Amino acid sequence: MATIEEQILEQIKRYDTIIIHRHQRPDPDAFGSQLGLKEILKSSFPEKKIYAVGKEVAGLSWINEYETFMDTVPDAVYNKALVIVTDTANAPRIDDQRWPDGLEVVKIDHHPNDEPYGDWQWVKDSHSATSTMIFEFYEKLKDQGLVMTKEAARLLYIGIIGDTGRFMYSDDSETFRVVSELFKYDFDYQKIHHEMSTISESAAKLSGYVLQNVKILASGFAYVILTKELLQEFDLKDDGTAFVVPLPSKIDRVKAWAIFEEQDEGNYRVRLRSRTIPINKIANQFEGGGHPMASGAWAQDENDINQLISVIDNQLIAKQDTEKED
Repeated sequence: MATIEEQILEQIKRYDTIIIHRHQRPDPDAFGSQLGLKEILKSSFPEKKIYAVGKEVAGLSWINEYETFMDTVPDAVYNKALVIVTDTANAPRIDDQRWPDGLEVVKIDHHPNDEPYGDWQWVKDSHSATSTMIFEFYEKLKDQGLVMTKEAARLLYIGIIGDTGRFMYSDDSETFRVVSELFKYDFDYQKIHHEMSTISESAAKLSGYVLQNVKILASGFAYVILTKELLQEFDLKDDGTAFVVPLPSKIDRVKAWAIFEEQDEGNYRVRLRSRTIPINKIANQFEGGGHPMASGAWAQDENDINQLISVIDNQLIAKQDTEKED
C-alpha cells in the first residue's frame, strides 16, 4: 500500500495547477514550509503552475530574497487546482479562505490533528516544524522526480530555526539530521541568523518595557499585557511583536508565560509558552491550540485574561504540590 507521502505526490502529478496556502499571521515555519514546498515543486515540475497565496508580512519581508513571495491568483484558477495547506492546524486559520474551492485539498502539518480538514492529511505532531516534514517529503520521494534546490533548503532552514527558537525548543535528533542535510546546499545561514536575531531600536525599547513590567506569580507563571495604546507609543512599524515572546524565559524562576496583545477589535491575541506543564489543552479552552509547550489563544476581554491566568497558575501550583509529595 502506498504511503501518505506517495499518495500526495500522486495527486501533485495529476494536477497542472497547485495552490499552496498556510496560516494567517504567518511565522517563519509557515513561510518556510509553504515557499520551500513551492520551490521544490517548481523545480521538480517546471511545466506546472505552482502558486503560494496569503497576505505578506512586512516584518518577515527579508525572507523574500529571490522574489518568492505571495502570488495573485484569480478565483477561476481554483476550479481545476489541487490545494495544499501547510503548517495550519485549524481551517479558520487558513490564510485566504478560497482554499475549499480547489478540486482536492491536502493538509500537511506538525500540530496535533484536532481538526482533520481536507481530502488528504499528512500530520506528524512529533516533528519540530512543518519544514522538516517538507524536507522528508523530498527525501523519501526524490527517486520519483522531486528536486531539492539551494533556495528550497534556505527556506526550509528558516522555518526550522523559527519554530525551534534557533534550536532552544527542540532537542530531537531528526531535526538536527534534517538541518545537517540542508547545510549541504550552501546557503548563507549566517545571514539568516542575523536577520532573525537583530531588532530595531523601537523593538529594543519595547523589550526593555516587557522585562521591566512582566508580572511573575509565586507559581512561576509570568505575563504581560500589551495594549494598543502602548504599542502605538513604541512605533514598531513593521517589526510586529513576536520578538518579545521569548523574553520572560530569560528570568530563572519563570516556568510558563503569556504575552497578551490587544487587537484593533479590542480582543487579545495570546502567545503561550511553557517549560514544565503542557499548555495546548489550555489554549484549546480559549479558541486556540498548538504544541504542548508553545501555543496560541484568544482572550475576548479582561475576564478571559484573568481566567486564563488562573487556569495556568493553578496547574503550575498543582504540579509543584505533586512534586513535593514525590
